[in-house]
Amino acid sequence: MSASKKIRDFIQKEGLIEEGDRILLGLSGGADSVCLFYVLLGLREELGFELRAVHVHHGIRGEADEDAAYVERLCEEEGVFCYVFREDVPGFAKEQGLSEEEAGRILRYRDFQECLENWETEAEYTCRYKIATAHHENDQAETVLFQLFRGCGLSGLRGILPERGNIIRPLLCLSREEIEGYLREKGIFWCEDKTNASEEYSRNKIRHRILPYVEAELSKGAAAHIGKTAQIVREAERYIRRQTEAVYRRVAAEQDESLVFDITLLLKEDIFLQKQLILYGLERVSAARKDIGAVHVEDILRLVRKQGNGELDLPGRVQVRKVYQRLLIAREGRGDERGSMPECPLEGFLYGEREPLFESELIDLSDGKAVRMRFGIRDISEIMGCIPEKTYTKWFDYDKIETVFSFRHREGGDYLTIDNGMKRKSFRRYLIEKKVPVSCRDRIWLLTDGPHVMWVPGGRMSSYYRITEQTKTILQIRICTEE
Repeated sequence: MSASKKIRDFIQKEGLIEEGDRILLGLSGGADSVCLFYVLLGLREELGFELRAVHVHHGIRGEADEDAAYVERLCEEEGVFCYVFREDVPGFAKEQGLSEEEAGRILRYRDFQECLENWETEAEYTCRYKIATAHHENDQAETVLFQLFRGCGLSGLRGILPERGNIIRPLLCLSREEIEGYLREKGIFWCEDKTNASEEYSRNKIRHRILPYVEAELSKGAAAHIGKTAQIVREAERYIRRQTEAVYRRVAAEQDESLVFDITLLLKEDIFLQKQLILYGLERVSAARKDIGAVHVEDILRLVRKQGNGELDLPGRVQVRKVYQRLLIAREGRGDERGSMPECPLEGFLYGEREPLFESELIDLSDGKAVRMRFGIRDISEIMGCIPEKTYTKWFDYDKIETVFSFRHREGGDYLTIDNGMKRKSFRRYLIEKKVPVSCRDRIWLLTDGPHVMWVPGGRMSSYYRITEQTKTILQIRICTEE
């Protein structure tokens, strides 16, 4: 079977392209994307779709200028509109603390999305917009092996999906050997990316060392076999998903952004299905599914089986509570004791959904007496065991404040003092360790003394401002709800 027919059959089997679709092809100039370019050109009229291309110059390789020129010339000759972007991937990677590989992927898909949005503004009718990438059978094998070596579940073993969101991968049915054979047969030139030969990237080690050895010494066609296994796993996962959804409706109930499992019914299911049900429930409650792994599911199951009640805090502000024979899962601050977590009216301050109102007062202890007599304090030592530990009321050593304290959002250089040894930690590191979603970080309210974060309302208070026996003046601050 010819390569083009194999790809057409795969497109139709997976339902990747329908009549009227607009397809944006990521065209690097390498063999894979050039092959897909010509195959899609040949199928464009038969399947009834529009085609455009996009090339991203990553600013890494010296020959990248030649690649961009080649892509532009190729598209001009074939009458295909082409977008070209120039990005500083090394600079973006350094700025964001990412590998160049990950930075390049982020910038590519950002540019792809911009192209789709621009194309959509030209539309005179409603249609589907899709991004076509040139991942092939060998990429699939490398991905499955990479995931397997790191430790993964079914979602890792399924490998690269033929379609995910608006991204399609029509070349997954073709090997690298078949792709190059197709191009040579037609006398088509392509560019070589020297970074593909570098073993700096983990995937390239699998590509150049592991797979060739396996193909030569253990099993010829190993990449194709791995691809078929990934397809079987995808089919099994779809079946398991349907079964999970059916059982979920029997053992769980949802209300707003929370859910309740009937523990008695949950434990009657097979252990594998118990885990799938919990994962499915977590997906329903929180968008931060990627931050929740097998270890969290095991923690929840231990909580379910233990005697008595208990609680867990998971990434993405997800709270889990066992109340008798009910397992309650909710985003922080949702629901109530009858169905889920108790609502916290102050939760919105921590994640910046509302601007905090606060009350403050100074308590002068310099003469051994409290100005506010309701405290009944004559000596600082008498209050050391009475300092409020409430989440939204804190006492600070006022004399240690160097500037005019203020409530604001985070800024560069912010830090906290994290122990009695006055060790500092950047506020950025604190957010990472607390797994606060990136989308929430710029909205969090802080009480600050210049760049020194005195308090994260609902979270940590800086050790530097804690009350000691040497404290003369106390600043009390209480975050409050609007009446």
